[in-house]
Amino acid sequence: MSEVMSQVLDYSRMKKRAASSVAERVILASSNGNSFTCSQVAEIQIPGNQMSTFMDWQSSYLKFTINNNDGDAIVVPGTGGAYNLIKKIEVLSSGQTLVSIDNYNKLVCALSDMQHDINYRDNNGSLLAGMNSDGYAGTSIAAAGKKTFCLPLAALPMTGASKYWPLFSRDSLRVRISFDSAVNAFISAAAADPLDSEVVINPIELVALNVKLNETAMMALNQAVGGVYTIVSSDYRNATESISATQTSAIANVAFSFTSLDRVIFGFYPDQGILDADTNAGRQFHNMEQYSFKVNGKNFPQRVINCSETNLSEPVAELLNSSNALVDLHHVGGLNRDGKYFVDGPTNSSNATTCHALFGINLEQVREHGVESLYSGVSTLGSVTQLDVKFSAVEAAADLQAWAQYTATYQLDTNANNTWVMAQ
Repeated sequence: MSEVMSQVLDYSRMKKRAASSVAERVILASSNGNSFTCSQVAEIQIPGNQMSTFMDWQSSYLKFTINNNDGDAIVVPGTGGAYNLIKKIEVLSSGQTLVSIDNYNKLVCALSDMQHDINYRDNNGSLLAGMNSDGYAGTSIAAAGKKTFCLPLAALPMTGASKYWPLFSRDSLRVRISFDSAVNAFISAAAADPLDSEVVINPIELVALNVKLNETAMMALNQAVGGVYTIVSSDYRNATESISATQTSAIANVAFSFTSLDRVIFGFYPDQGILDADTNAGRQFHNMEQYSFKVNGKNFPQRVINCSETNLSEPVAELLNSSNALVDLHHVGGLNRDGKYFVDGPTNSSNATTCHALFGINLEQVREHGVESLYSGVSTLGSVTQLDVKFSAVEAAADLQAWAQYTATYQLDTNANNTWVMAQ
């Protein structure tokens, strides 16, 4: 094998100047009103037909102010911060639904538990979203008070993509944000539930960073791609199954039908509509004994995953595997903060009684080595897909919330209709 020079001695490799472009900070207000309350829907339109212009979703964020008109203080739970307010998020264009993530607040709380440590929550996470390492206490908004939050749109395929998003399609992009109820989004120590009408979101804006190429650079790019702009990224899809207090097993039909299903994460949520509970981040262990994912009756993995009060390591190992993070020493997370990955009989009414159990199944056949290397999830198109879970004993009723992470392809063909087309 011939010898090669170290990169630190390769003086031919250096930074190169980017094509001539202009970056612009753009503020887009909601298009269907200025003021919203809990359980309402806000819509923000990102205009199309912006020639030579691309949006950098990773440098963009949702900005809104929560006004508390209740007579008592309300608390933004610390795990997900102000993300707790967003029940569902959608992105639509030309009559197509490009993104639709239900129970978005619960998903972000789960991902935050997997990835964010207490230092992030007490610093950047606190300043941006009102997060806090004290998950139950969180950030308080006093009666007649208000607070402004700036949320990167985590878990959206546009944000996770390695490419800028073209804004020169024929139609606009519509971002629809469905707010959760006040009792689900906040924690309150008051005697009565906070009313939806007492929590006002005003204003709400999308602060976007757009990049505009000059004419020469845009012509060169368009020629290089043949006028067809293809983006491959990861998206999430939610499924819900009710688990009764008498069940010791369940086979949940989740209807995940994708070309490449990369992983499934899930948890058991006992609380909905309880003012003093951490509704979106409190997840039961639910006496879990074993679980697997079925595609037309075939188990993934073939050997089921076992767990118990004395075997918490195996489900956590498989959850980390689903993120390709088993050996990543920097992937700290907060699943076991206060030693609460497992709590016996949780009530989610304090830090001591809030459980953070979360489960995952890796479905990629080959481990990826970068954002643009490869994808190898299981094809489930036209298949019957189920979560098969077994419990060692009955537990209080809960909702099984599952999210599929899958590879999605988005394409804009400027030679044809010049509209976005999605393939799952």
